[in-house]
Amino acid sequence: MFLNFLFIAFIVGAVVFIAAAWKVADSIIQSPRELRPDDWGKAGLHTEFVRFQATDGVPLAGAFIPGTNRATVILLHGYGHSKTQLIPQAKLLNEAGFNTFLFDFRGSGESGGDFITFGEEETRDLAGAVRYVHTRQDVDHKRIGILGYSMGGSVALLKSGDLHEIQAIVVDSSYAEFRSLIEGNFREYLGRLPFFPFGTLVLYIIKVRTGAYVEDVRPLRHMDTLQHVPLLFIHGMKDHTVPVWDAMRLHASATGPAELMVVAGAGHKGTYTDGMERYARKIIDFFRTHLLE
Repeated sequence: MFLNFLFIAFIVGAVVFIAAAWKVADSIIQSPRELRPDDWGKAGLHTEFVRFQATDGVPLAGAFIPGTNRATVILLHGYGHSKTQLIPQAKLLNEAGFNTFLFDFRGSGESGGDFITFGEEETRDLAGAVRYVHTRQDVDHKRIGILGYSMGGSVALLKSGDLHEIQAIVVDSSYAEFRSLIEGNFREYLGRLPFFPFGTLVLYIIKVRTGAYVEDVRPLRHMDTLQHVPLLFIHGMKDHTVPVWDAMRLHASATGPAELMVVAGAGHKGTYTDGMERYARKIIDFFRTHLLE
């Protein structure tokens, strides 16, 4: 009788454990969609809203803001956000003369797709965005750069080695390896409980549900594909979501021209606001140097 009770308790515990892991996995890959249409009017930009497709056919929503020098910067938003997140940076670059192109990754904003995969499938979105930019007559196709924030920066590092049009990349607050990022955050949110077995099960469920193996999201391993692309890494010294150590590792692993700018006192979302004047001057000078000269 006692053994039967133990067996039932074990089964119930296992079911609860799996259900909890499933719920956590679901919340990670299906973050609430950020929709902030009023932000465009407040920015006062002449914006053309467009639709295009990722290279695997997922429909994506974008916004093209024409500049004056035909060089173009593609801006890639972070996890849980949308293209509106980088409107301030887009306006800054646009006022400096650059075309700017923002879009929603799959599973985010107004784009199609059901899941967020932290970079693995989003690389197809970036390739689709580059393909779209090539269809425009107001773009110099030899002068394209990327500014990616957090997940967006990691996508840029993962894919740009295959996109020979990309001439310069700014990586803001991005992770070097997704697994180490999620392990650190799991410990933070779960009272520093060990990652195994709960976290491992969550990653497995994510793989089953999305078909994406997030263990492969390791921008650090792609640095050697970017040896001819100038890189600028920006990171907040007090970033507790993605430690500044990630930016230092990425910068140290660069095989081509690379710069590192650390913003003292800035957290994960504070590099632009805390380093405003220095941040603006740095990214404008960087893109002018590598896209205009």
